[in-house]
Amino acid sequence: MPRHSFIRMTKLTDVRGRVDYISNPKRQEHLYASYSTVKPEFWQYLSEQAQHDFWKSNQKTGKCIEGRELIIALPESLRKKDPDLLLQLFTETFRQKYGVQCTAALHHNKTMTNYHIHLVFADRDTLEKTDVKRATRNMFYDEAGRHVRTKKEILDADGNIRPGCRILKKGEIYDIKWFSGRKDVFKDRNFLDDVKVLYTDLINKVVEHEEDRLQIFDASGPYLATKKIGKNNPREDEIRSDNQLRQEWNQTVDQVLIAGGSQEEVTAFKREEVVQRVSESVQIHGPQPGLLADILRRAIAVLKEFLNLLMQSVKEEAEVRETGESSCRTESELPEKQKSERPDSREAELRFMQIEPVHQKLYKTNRKLYALQKQKETVQLALDHTSTSIFHRRERKELQERIDGLERQITFCRNQLFLIPDANGFASVKEAEQEYHAAKKALEQVRRAQAKWDGIITQDEKNIEQPKLRTQKLSVLKQLAEKQAETSERNINHADTKVYRKEASL
Repeated sequence: MPRHSFIRMTKLTDVRGRVDYISNPKRQEHLYASYSTVKPEFWQYLSEQAQHDFWKSNQKTGKCIEGRELIIALPESLRKKDPDLLLQLFTETFRQKYGVQCTAALHHNKTMTNYHIHLVFADRDTLEKTDVKRATRNMFYDEAGRHVRTKKEILDADGNIRPGCRILKKGEIYDIKWFSGRKDVFKDRNFLDDVKVLYTDLINKVVEHEEDRLQIFDASGPYLATKKIGKNNPREDEIRSDNQLRQEWNQTVDQVLIAGGSQEEVTAFKREEVVQRVSESVQIHGPQPGLLADILRRAIAVLKEFLNLLMQSVKEEAEVRETGESSCRTESELPEKQKSERPDSREAELRFMQIEPVHQKLYKTNRKLYALQKQKETVQLALDHTSTSIFHRRERKELQERIDGLERQITFCRNQLFLIPDANGFASVKEAEQEYHAAKKALEQVRRAQAKWDGIITQDEKNIEQPKLRTQKLSVLKQLAEKQAETSERNINHADTKVYRKEASL
């Protein structure tokens, strides 16, 4: 699988403390470099103005956001680069594009497995001239620090100033502004996506080896992204379980694409049966992990059923393709000499010859993987129906050993599905299959043009009906999902009927 770039943004409620934490050698075990575009006092001024603006807004809930931070994961091969120059490059790239001040640090985690940059930045512009406001008359403030109009409002019954109230005398400074308001660009939902593009391109320019190049995950594609598990995360088990389901989905998608399913139909199925259903579930029930996992399990089950249909009909489809290729031809008159040059198919044939062996390797590996999966299901079913008594202990042990052996073979085949595209210059199975179908389509177009030039008329009724067959195929996943939903509803109604009858009998 291709390695995707990881860039995360967090909002900071204590920007001074965070800057000190990431750049202080006494607080970091593996600190390689730190770089700042401003002096340390800058963050104090930024913090004070942010707190002052938050206090003036009179918000009853929420926390004051003083700044923001980006965490940028780097390939381990960049350790060979000079850390100071590397950090300066990444920091200055951000400052030049967005025009704000930054402080950054280059770290490793405790286990030395995550080479990354912490980049703290201000989300406000620095004013060229500090805006200082002085009182034109005495100003009065109550215990909460709110400005009141008259002195009477801060006096007690005896005419003394209440504790906590204060008077700002005429001519004294009551407000200083070093910064503008928050920049709209950092509030935009597309900001993080733009930053990912910026730094992914920068990383790919800096790395030396092709295998270290990164990609941005395409959320609109057929795959699901896994979640990162941070340190001391109380939801670690829940996220790990969710990631296993997402990986199972991605692996099944690869098998479907190799077996002949199209990326468009899988993506549409994901959008309707996973993304939309998860969104509806969150709106109705809130973010309940159990419900989200059930939605994903049902979608995986439908996708596997679709894979079964593709694998069972693969021989029939191969026969249909062979029949289409060996179509009936009737020769017409020989082409005239005045015709243009005959279309050249050498380039299309070369392209197809280069990708066709890759497709065949993926196809054979996928067939083997599918057979192993079905064999494992059979052995697992036998194990589930074997008694757990002491007399069947040996039999259960043998079955479990067979399952373990099959699981190792399945893992090996799945790894092969990732390694085959990578060894041939493709980032994923999806890209390899896209190139295969594009090359095949281009070659067929050239050959049809050659047949037309030669005066050979191809009469293939099955090719005429092909669009109808394609339309029917596009609806297979949707039909399977509807069938599963009907089965689930029928089971629920059957269970309710049994409960009702039991209660009636009592």
